[in-house]
Amino acid sequence: MKDYIKKLVRQLGLRLSLLLVMVIISLNVVLVVYYRNVMIVNSEISQQIQIVKNRLNTMESHIWLGDLGVRAYLIKQTDEFLNPYMGARDNFDDNLNNLEDDLKVIGFDIIVMKPAKVAMIKYMETLRLMVDLCDAGKVDEALEIFYEDRGFTAWQQYSPFVQNANTYVNNLNLKSENEYKNSINLILLIQIILIIISIPILTIAFLKIKKDGTFRAHIFNLIDKSNRNYLFDDGRGDEEKNEDDIITNLIANLKKSAGFINSISKGNYEIKWDGLHDKIMDLNKNSIAGELNMMRDQMLIAKGEDEIRIWANEGLSKFADLIRDHQNDKNQLSEKLISEIVAYMGAQQGGLFFVKEDEQKQRFLELVGCYAYERKKYQEKRIELGQGMVGQCFLEGETTHISNIPDEYVNITSGLGETNPSNLLIVPLKINEEIVGVIELAKLKKFESHQIEFVERLAESVASSILAVNTNEHTRSLLEQSQQQSEEMRAQEEEMRQNMEELQATQEQMHRKNEEVESLLKQASENEVSMKLQMEELENIQGDATSSHEKIKQEADDFRSMLMDILNEVPQKVFLKDAEGKMFIANQKVADAHGLPLTELIGKSDYDFVDTETADKWRKQELEIMKKGEEKYIFEDSIGGKKTILESVKKVFHIRPLGQNGLLGIQSDITEKVELENELKMLKNK
Repeated sequence: MKDYIKKLVRQLGLRLSLLLVMVIISLNVVLVVYYRNVMIVNSEISQQIQIVKNRLNTMESHIWLGDLGVRAYLIKQTDEFLNPYMGARDNFDDNLNNLEDDLKVIGFDIIVMKPAKVAMIKYMETLRLMVDLCDAGKVDEALEIFYEDRGFTAWQQYSPFVQNANTYVNNLNLKSENEYKNSINLILLIQIILIIISIPILTIAFLKIKKDGTFRAHIFNLIDKSNRNYLFDDGRGDEEKNEDDIITNLIANLKKSAGFINSISKGNYEIKWDGLHDKIMDLNKNSIAGELNMMRDQMLIAKGEDEIRIWANEGLSKFADLIRDHQNDKNQLSEKLISEIVAYMGAQQGGLFFVKEDEQKQRFLELVGCYAYERKKYQEKRIELGQGMVGQCFLEGETTHISNIPDEYVNITSGLGETNPSNLLIVPLKINEEIVGVIELAKLKKFESHQIEFVERLAESVASSILAVNTNEHTRSLLEQSQQQSEEMRAQEEEMRQNMEELQATQEQMHRKNEEVESLLKQASENEVSMKLQMEELENIQGDATSSHEKIKQEADDFRSMLMDILNEVPQKVFLKDAEGKMFIANQKVADAHGLPLTELIGKSDYDFVDTETADKWRKQELEIMKKGEEKYIFEDSIGGKKTILESVKKVFHIRPLGQNGLLGIQSDITEKVELENELKMLKNK
């Protein structure tokens, strides 16, 4: 029998031990869960009790602060004295409702609270009434209410409630603490019993665990190999490590992985994996350390590309604003433009050349702005087309980038001496194959490819602006020439009118002389031949005057036709309205926008194209502009069925043929520019 028991113990001892251990562990788990629940319940009750106490104190504080603030406000009506009341009033209702809810949670009889709640609300309303009376200047009435001492009545109502609530809360807290202590004592007793039972069981389990040492060592060896193969191989190979070292290395590598990923997610692409160097890089090609290192490099490249794109878009937007602010003054635009380009590009010198024509109509490049070491150099410089690298760049129409500048081509002077820049960038100001100038930049450091591309894009924008400025100046010159010629025509018409009056007077005089001649013909027959010659001369004068009038009229028609041809070549919309808002002059682009032939557009007003309400609104705006003299604004135009964004300049213009003031308008299409700025904003938001 004894042998059988020993054999049974050897065969089933470990299993029974494990089973008993599991039972003990289960009991411990149950006790832990029970203990945890007791702690949670006790903690929740304690927290709820504390919340109720805080709300009771806050409620009394609100009443006290409200009463204090109103008392001070009765003495002196200033906002500073009223602040305690205002704070108490704003939070009183929420705190009172929350107190009622919290008392319900802990089981307090809310019916006991209702009289106190009503009394407190009435007293707060009384305080509000006194404040309103003071604000209305009825301080005496407020003082009468104050002397009634309604606060004492309210205190008699809510003071017993506060005492009852505090007593209830204290009793509840005491009950909770007693239950917690009893639970701890029970758990302690059960734990002692379980310890006594578990001693022999643990002895048996220890013997079995000792046999599992080999298996455990094998498992840790596998963990170490997996750590080196899949996380990070530090190059130490298969040297012996204890279990603590294996676990420490595993945790350290996991922390490195988490820290590396966290740093990358925060934008730190300079992070390095501690311990990863070139000698062991091949060992970690397929490990998490190697993959994360590769991912960091790729994200660093992407970040650099994003920074370059944002830098370029911000620069284009900045220079677009600069061009728009100085588009009416080419000299100031060139000075501002070259200095800002040099600063933005990190260059040391820069020059801006525009195409000009001399008196012989020969084109050349003129230096209109230059910048060196943060100071402007005002000098005149003329470069013939094809002369030097600047002139050659203009003829070829392509960007020139030189990394080895010839000696003495240009030097940079500082307080330490003279230095030759090593890089030169020359970009033509070209748009739609038309070149209007050249930008030249000199730099000590190398021009990066994205910087060259940026200057080329900027050159297109500058070229477009220069063309627009030239067109505006040409348009103004044509308009001034047209006004001058109109004045000359009026002078010629006046002269012709005077000639006609003189001719008429001459004819009347001739008629009188004819009568005199007829009466004296018999007495002066010898003067007959002379009189006939005079008559023929007068007829010739009359014919010449008629021919001159027709010639002047033809010249006026030809001049008007020439003016319309010039206006049709202008890229902007140009129109002139009379005092009644009707088209007096317009170019073909205005007619195309309205979908009408130019001849049909003249004489029409906005009332012929939009509804009366819209036309009235536009007419009112135009009359206000005529009063002010000039206005510049941007708006969205949909006439013709196509939405465009226009920059409009309108000003008063005297129409001499009509003898009245009209409205001159010049409108430029800036749709593409606005779309570019919107794209830049979207990139920034990303």
